[in-house]
Amino acid sequence: MRQDKENEGEPARARILQAAAQLFADEGYKVASVRRICEAAHVNVAMVNYYFHSKEELHLAAFDYARELARASAADVAAASAQAQLPPVQQLRLAIEALVFDMLRSGPASLFSRLVARELIEPTAAIHKLAERNVRPQHALFTSLIRAVVGPAMPAQVVQKCVFSVIGQAVFYARSRIVHEIVAPEITYDEAGIAGIARHIAEFSLAALDGLRRQHDSGDTAQAGA
Repeated sequence: MRQDKENEGEPARARILQAAAQLFADEGYKVASVRRICEAAHVNVAMVNYYFHSKEELHLAAFDYARELARASAADVAAASAQAQLPPVQQLRLAIEALVFDMLRSGPASLFSRLVARELIEPTAAIHKLAERNVRPQHALFTSLIRAVVGPAMPAQVVQKCVFSVIGQAVFYARSRIVHEIVAPEITYDEAGIAGIARHIAEFSLAALDGLRRQHDSGDTAQAGA
């Protein structure tokens, strides 16, 4: 009740965005109705039409709102580690761990990554706009980081598959949490558990990338010798 009263003190537009981002992340675009969003935000439906004109525009605005709430995103971490001139492997490790923390932590700071994960699994009519504004930049970031780790010999299509594999692991943990609690209850999602998952995904991914790099480097060496 206290939380509801605190929320009612916020401007109506902010309350709508907060409720929309939460429901879109938790339930998906199709299930989260405008009426339910308005009920959660304590406003009438006319307010959504006034501020956003349509559910699709509200969906897009929710992404922008959630991005502003995000703490240290993978892009922020990558920029900081590049400025610090860390080795490529360390830059990728930190970016992977930031991505996993963003997706698995609860609370407002995780909304953006959860919305992106939901959009990747359940694309909406706004997928093209969302891809340009939110998904493509993240994809380009990990493409650049992975290329720096594996070197120039690896074909572009293999690098792209590596990008999907790395991001896909984080998405899998984010969307399969209920199943994990049934089949692998020893995997926890508290702060320590998430840190362990982040380390595992980073170490697993870096080991796989190193193996692929060696494979392609040796292939180039063999062709040069022939």
